[in-house]
Amino acid sequence: MTRKILVSALAVLGVLLVAAAVLAPGQLRDSAVRVPSDFTQETVLAGTASLLDRSSVMVPGPLKVDDGTEIRIDTTTKAESSTDSGDLVVRTEARGVTGAGTEFHSAIDVVTVDPGTRIAVAAPESTMQAPAAATAKPTPARTGTYWTFPADTARSDYSYFDTATLTPVTARYLDADREIEGQQVLHFRFEVTDYDMAGSPANSQPARLPLPASKWGLPGDELIVGNLYYTLVQDMWVEPETGSVLDTVVQPTSYFASAPGDPNKVVVYAGELRFTPETVASLARTAQDGRDSLRLVFVYVPIGVAVVGVLLVLFAVYLAVRGRRPGSGGGTAGAAPATATEDRPDPVSAGS
Repeated sequence: MTRKILVSALAVLGVLLVAAAVLAPGQLRDSAVRVPSDFTQETVLAGTASLLDRSSVMVPGPLKVDDGTEIRIDTTTKAESSTDSGDLVVRTEARGVTGAGTEFHSAIDVVTVDPGTRIAVAAPESTMQAPAAATAKPTPARTGTYWTFPADTARSDYSYFDTATLTPVTARYLDADREIEGQQVLHFRFEVTDYDMAGSPANSQPARLPLPASKWGLPGDELIVGNLYYTLVQDMWVEPETGSVLDTVVQPTSYFASAPGDPNKVVVYAGELRFTPETVASLARTAQDGRDSLRLVFVYVPIGVAVVGVLLVLFAVYLAVRGRRPGSGGGTAGAAPATATEDRPDPVSAGS
């Protein structure tokens, strides 16, 4: 009886382990791909740009643009707190300075995201704070992925939220022809074309600038209103298993003009920036750690558990078969038959 109980227990345990190995990855996926509550990411964009000399607005003569200015944008993205529903409040603080140390850009963006999908949710309300503002402004409801891509990023287009215009855009999948630190990455690009910045909470400067024609480099002193427009081409290289953006190149342009295509437009900011090599290396290491963790949950642990389960089932079968063999100690198969009593004369009776 003891052998039968042992065999049954081993077989049941083995089957349960195999079933767990098959089902557990699906059950654990949501937890494994969630953005952790202590998430912090620091990135640096660097390059050169043409910048409007803001002091030229207030002095005689046409507006002045400084070309070839070295710039750097430091961005820190971190999970600030968790909501009662388990969502994450993510704070992104960006600060841009020139090579001379003059600040030309600053913004604090706060948004609540689903840590599993990385997509913004409605509550609490998202906000953005410009450098000169005393309080943050509410921003429109956000759609699309934000600052990163979902885990298991597919080779397809994604809705991505552009924080410069606070509008959703389409990040188009282009190719998978590049490796970063030995990791295959997917190339996405989104574009914004001649977006009128008037009324955008993300805009930290006047979107309408009335100046005499001479300030715009035109003859006369007629008052001309320049509208602020924004154009962007942004390329991102994404590690698909984790959804991490490992490299980024941005080509932003903002300018004042009477209308898009105005030949007399005045550039406010135009350049090309990309992640520094140190940023790319740091992001690649973090992505590799994430991939290792995901593979541990989805590949190595399930395989190990399944192997143990199969071995237990095979061992149970071995014990069951061995228990039925003659001479194995089970039952009475090996007992010798009793010797039959022979009919022979009683010695006493024979002698008498």
